[in-house]
Amino acid sequence: MADWRPVESVGEQPLELGVKWFSRDFYRELELDRSCFGAAISKVLMKGIPRRMVKPVLRFLTNEAGEKEGLGDAGIETFRDAPYASCAREAGQNSRDAATGLPAHPVRMSFNVLKLEHSSFPSYDVLSDTIAACSAEAEQDREIEFFSNASNVIGAKSIPVLEIADHNTTGLVGPANLEGTPFHSLVKASGVTSKGTVDSGGSFGIGKNASFAVSDLQTVFYATTYKDGDSQAFAAQGKVKLVSHTDSKGIKHRATGYWGDPDGFRAVTDRNLVPDWMRRSDTGTSIFCMGFRAAEDWAERMTYSLVSNFFCAVHREQMVFEVNDGKININRNTLEGLFSRQDIIDAAERTGHQADLTFAGQLHRCLVSDNSEEQTLTIPKLGNMKVRVLIEEGMPCRVGFIRNGMLITDNLRHFGHPLQQFRGSRDFIVVVEPDDLESGVLLKKLENPAHDGFSAERLPDATKRADAATAMKHLGRKLREVIKSTTGVKHEGSVVLDELGRFFAETGKAEKPDDPNAEHDPERYTYESQRRKSKSRKAPSPTGGELGGRSLNGTAASGKGGSSGSGTGRGNGGRGSGGEREPVVLREVRNLIRSDSSGAATSRELHFTPEVTGPIELILQATGVNTPEGLNLTAADAGSLGSGVLTIHAKKGERCNVTVSFDESYDGPIELIAVSPAETEETSV
Repeated sequence: MADWRPVESVGEQPLELGVKWFSRDFYRELELDRSCFGAAISKVLMKGIPRRMVKPVLRFLTNEAGEKEGLGDAGIETFRDAPYASCAREAGQNSRDAATGLPAHPVRMSFNVLKLEHSSFPSYDVLSDTIAACSAEAEQDREIEFFSNASNVIGAKSIPVLEIADHNTTGLVGPANLEGTPFHSLVKASGVTSKGTVDSGGSFGIGKNASFAVSDLQTVFYATTYKDGDSQAFAAQGKVKLVSHTDSKGIKHRATGYWGDPDGFRAVTDRNLVPDWMRRSDTGTSIFCMGFRAAEDWAERMTYSLVSNFFCAVHREQMVFEVNDGKININRNTLEGLFSRQDIIDAAERTGHQADLTFAGQLHRCLVSDNSEEQTLTIPKLGNMKVRVLIEEGMPCRVGFIRNGMLITDNLRHFGHPLQQFRGSRDFIVVVEPDDLESGVLLKKLENPAHDGFSAERLPDATKRADAATAMKHLGRKLREVIKSTTGVKHEGSVVLDELGRFFAETGKAEKPDDPNAEHDPERYTYESQRRKSKSRKAPSPTGGELGGRSLNGTAASGKGGSSGSGTGRGNGGRGSGGEREPVVLREVRNLIRSDSSGAATSRELHFTPEVTGPIELILQATGVNTPEGLNLTAADAGSLGSGVLTIHAKKGERCNVTVSFDESYDGPIELIAVSPAETEETSV
């Protein structure tokens, strides 16, 4: 029995670590009774076998199969477009999921840059030699450029390291070398996550690669302290992702290497074996991005990402952040000011994310405003969803979906609800988030790896996939109903504004007319209104530019869910790049609203009599409180569609009937614009 491992003690008998290999004969020599032997075995099975720790080293996996591995790691490439923003977002999400003291103690995170000398860099010589070997074998331009830069970074006098540390969290619970634990899943698993709650922010285990995207060495070290019963445990390990290569001894290696205990690429569990900067005493996790790409505005870039993504968690005092040694603090008190801080706005603009920062600020306004209206929707097979609506001038008429304190998306596009157009509504902003565990769990399952959208196609089970699609479509319809009822313009017949009377010199027209022979009062001045020329609204021309038009005898008949009315009017033609064009007069124009099986008004039946013979082009616009917006036509039962324009062949004086369908439900007033090959005309419906 020479395959047993050394242990520190057997029963009550202390033994020197690593000196003996235990066998039954050895126990017999120690004259241990059976009870001591059983106690020792039980301890081994329950606690693991203590091992003698050796100096940690960096080793790469051998490549017996000779596989070729390049720099195009799919996990890292996911975050290449916005490395700083992605790193901040993914790290923040992981720490939020590991919170322990909420609501009394918010998760506290810091983002700081360290400078390491070569002597403080773990296995510096091994990594430097490996980079040189990879550089010598590089053939593609991308690899040549990458390893040229990596050689400069690791050869510099000091090496920048980004430290991301969290507090008031569980840490990466171990045992570190046991498969399935959070530590093992983070360092050694691919596409796997291990989190303590079913509605946690992360789902795919892909976000951990964001830390590699900001490292010019594609090297990341992890250190954590976690509770192990009544005591604390420590674990640390490093991971490198380069390319497959051959070392100086001619041995082929794979792209991935690990720093730690060389026996089985294990994590280090003794604080005394790691550098001082990697040790931590309080519970939590530290991530070190070695060879950090420290751009001049790295702190501002990470700040706009943290503010844009976690404004809800910060507002609710679930998270606070410190960036660049506390030069930037993100908490409930500073949050609003950060949205308007110019250096952060400039950093967001340089990377094409200013719109995201602005949108997050508007959603934050919805959360804090006393004018916001809140209600809860109960959606079958989804759960309860909280909806908060703010009507305020300048708001973008958009919806933001928040899950677990983090902004996810602004649409339900994969469920037929882009939520981009809300015709006839006043300016508004809406915040939507799960209000119970059931809804949070389902949204997590539907969330994509980029955390910016939902799709039922991510569910493997066909029944659950269909149920989720039904529930999310129902949510989309209910949201539109809420927005329409809350923000829609309510039309009134007339309103007497007596309170404005004090602003006018005259109280009203007297019953008796003024005496034309009376003496003129020199203190009284009579204002006469200047006659204004009527001006028509400009309408878009199918060929580009803007052209005016006039409406003639327009009427609208009542249909399902519609209303009726009539009127006449005229206007002057506008000017645009379309040139001088003859108007197409449409008489006796009517429209009927047609609803689908769910009650959504996605179609409109049009009736009109043209005054010309030949091809004409038709455009439909939604009219309401704001500037008319084009209706996107998706189908028609007559003519041909192209670029949102319906072309039909008309005969003068002959009644035309055509039914068109829209991409979104709309039951408000419309304008029908008739255009000939030479000119356009606008007809109110």
